[in-house]
Amino acid sequence: MKLISLLENTSNVPKIQSRHGLSLYLETASHRIVFDFGPDDTFLHNAAKLGVDIAAADLAFLSHGHYDHGGGLPAFLQANGHAPVYLHKNAFIPHWSSATRYIGLEQSLKTSPRLHFTDGVTRLGDGLTLISGAPGHRFLSSSCANLQMECADGTRLPDDFSHEQSLIVEEDDICLLVAGCAHTGIINIMEQAQQVTGRPMTHVVSGFHLCQPSRGIHEPEENVCAIADELRRSPARYFTCHCTGMPSYEILRRELGAQVSYLSGGMQIMPANG
Repeated sequence: MKLISLLENTSNVPKIQSRHGLSLYLETASHRIVFDFGPDDTFLHNAAKLGVDIAAADLAFLSHGHYDHGGGLPAFLQANGHAPVYLHKNAFIPHWSSATRYIGLEQSLKTSPRLHFTDGVTRLGDGLTLISGAPGHRFLSSSCANLQMECADGTRLPDDFSHEQSLIVEEDDICLLVAGCAHTGIINIMEQAQQVTGRPMTHVVSGFHLCQPSRGIHEPEENVCAIADELRRSPARYFTCHCTGMPSYEILRRELGAQVSYLSGGMQIMPANG
């Protein structure tokens, strides 16, 4: 198993472009997977530089209905003509980060026959499971407070993140959790994943949404430390990125040491090797 960061807010390789967003490539014994697509087609250019053939991917997943993860979906559908794309049934609800800033998906895509809509626990076989609707409410980030969803009558409410899903990959001794932004709380998502699989995660790859980058706001240190205390209780190795924010990451690194690493664009990890 290997995972490559195709696109992230930062890059550790000169030839790899960075954008505010996330796109990952995952190879298992049975599948070649694209998880999220970034805000535009940059992930395609980076994939070519990294030797990843997007046209050969046989599965794709969208973590939630925000542009910085799904803006590149049209580019993926054009570059890859066959892989089904799994996304939550609420992903196309319009989403906003303020009164005027639309951050949702391109609405014309929702009738594409390539899209497969999910809800709850979706077992796909070959060790792949999608989960959504994490039931817990612990350690929720205050950085999500300005995000909104649009109701059918045009009114807006605080986003309940019902459109968010995460991927569990089980292969041999590895139990990998891949999430996008973990708006519903990484602790809650990990607990749900353990309930579904019956075992703790060995690896977690996710943004933790501990900042509001557009406003330059970061989660208070005491909140980040409390999350770190909980993360420490698990044996998992953490690879975080994107919406965690560097100030919050530095706190996590201070508290967790080598248990947590930052996953920049262009980086590759081999979960079997830690």
